[in-house]
Amino acid sequence: MARRRRRSKLVVFTFLSSFIISLKVIPMYIDFIPVEESVPPRSQVVVNNITSDQTGGIESKEITKLSKGTQTSKDKITNQSTKTENTNHEHVTKKPNNITATKNTNQQKSASRSTQPQILIYHTHNRESWLPELQGKTSADEAFDSNINVTLLGEDLTKKLTAKGMNVIQSTADYPSIVKNFDYAKSYSYSKDTLSQELSNHKSIDYVFDIHRDSQPKDQTTIVFDKLNYAQLYFVVGKENPNWKETMEFATKLQNKLNKKIPGISKGIYSKDHSSGNGKYNQSLAESSALIEIGGVENVLEENYRTISILADVIHQIWHEDHGSTLS
Repeated sequence: MARRRRRSKLVVFTFLSSFIISLKVIPMYIDFIPVEESVPPRSQVVVNNITSDQTGGIESKEITKLSKGTQTSKDKITNQSTKTENTNHEHVTKKPNNITATKNTNQQKSASRSTQPQILIYHTHNRESWLPELQGKTSADEAFDSNINVTLLGEDLTKKLTAKGMNVIQSTADYPSIVKNFDYAKSYSYSKDTLSQELSNHKSIDYVFDIHRDSQPKDQTTIVFDKLNYAQLYFVVGKENPNWKETMEFATKLQNKLNKKIPGISKGIYSKDHSSGNGKYNQSLAESSALIEIGGVENVLEENYRTISILADVIHQIWHEDHGSTLS
């Protein structure tokens, strides 16, 4: 009997001990049960908008010819497409142009009321003209004139930008008549002097445009939109400039907005080094500088003027965007 009592007490003691231990261990398991986090629905997740202008990715492909007998396979044409991916979803702050970074804030906000020049238009090959506008001329090599030439396009662009409230100056220097022993191959040296002088005299200038015309035939320089002919254009960027990437970015912004208005009106952005052209094109003097070839040797002025209207709209829009002001 005594042995049975001891055995019963041992069983009870063992049971109580196990029970007490379980009371201490169970809360440990309870404390370590992971709590599932609540995830908001996709409609509540806000991601910053990121535009192609903020990322500025550029794709290029080789081309073999731009104008008859004048270009090489080293030229490149930049497509309209731009990359828009930003995996961190962070707001991207663009580096300001050197020209505009020091502008007075009040002047930036009053874009259309500025009394100082904001845009400079000039013409390195100022006598480039069009066969339909010249009597008795049939060859592209003859499409040059001292009066009927690309300065008329610059004049038209000046008028249309001025009508939008912008302050524009245009150089119509006729280098063949004012430069002693004029040499066509040195044209960019002559126009560089003009550009340097204007930028020195007018430090308020933001954008610089060198307006040309191409030598290709009409079927390669014309686009039909809404039953109207428009002269196509393209941009040239000198790869030997230290700031060529900023120049390329400026041309890309212009091209994207032009092609948004009329798809295909800009044929591309051609990057050139010294082996395929001048290589610099005076673009080292201003980051926001664009060499624009408008139309071809067989386009008429009316077709060019239509394109100038679209270009004026785009320049006006980009200027306000760059300066944080509203369109007037």
